[in-house]
Amino acid sequence: MGIISRFPAGATKPYIEEIYNSDGQLIDAKMYGYKAIRDGAFSDCTNLALTTLPSGITNIGVGAFSNCTSLALTTLPSGITNIGVGAFSGCTNLALTTLPSGITNINNRTFSGCTNLALTTLPSGITNIDDRAFSGCTSLALTTLPSGITNIGNRVFSGCTSLALTTLPSGITNIGDGAFSNCSSLVSLTFEGTPESIGGSAFYGCSNLTTINVPWAEGAVANAPWGATNATITYGYTG
Repeated sequence: MGIISRFPAGATKPYIEEIYNSDGQLIDAKMYGYKAIRDGAFSDCTNLALTTLPSGITNIGVGAFSNCTSLALTTLPSGITNIGVGAFSGCTNLALTTLPSGITNINNRTFSGCTNLALTTLPSGITNIDDRAFSGCTSLALTTLPSGITNIGNRVFSGCTSLALTTLPSGITNIGDGAFSNCSSLVSLTFEGTPESIGGSAFYGCSNLTTINVPWAEGAVANAPWGATNATITYGYTG
């Protein structure tokens, strides 16, 4: 194992000290003085086994850690406010249990395919979750969504077989196609408000979803039953 620095001894911050194994594969990176991780910085570094990031990081760029299958982070620095498109996609050992409170948007494919992602809640300030943000996250065990969320994009939770939501917040205006497709742990779902649109396949493949309670009249929201072929829909539900 050798240690290689991108800058010579005595270099001023920011700089990265890289650690490689005997096969020349990057296994660790110590970042000094960084506030942001650039786009694609560590993409496809399959042996990179970071367990922490520097506390001063506030931004993680597009695809920064995509397909880093050995990445074993359990927390992110509390000051992070943005995580770029696909930043952690394919990171199958990523085991985060929380996200920083300053995050208000989850970008496209941010955590797609992160099969060990074990979040049980999302930051309360999140208003938007973009397409495929959590698709294939089979360990994702959310039981609620933030009350201020307005948009759930296409296939956001597709294949999230541990997702156990029972309600959807009143402020949601859009639920995209396939948003909850193949979420086999969904059983009963109550809408607290009336979305403007729900994709025709939003609940496709949710074989155990047998009850959907909605406050609107039949026909008020198009495409029912939104792919939930085993569900009975109760219209005008008031709880």
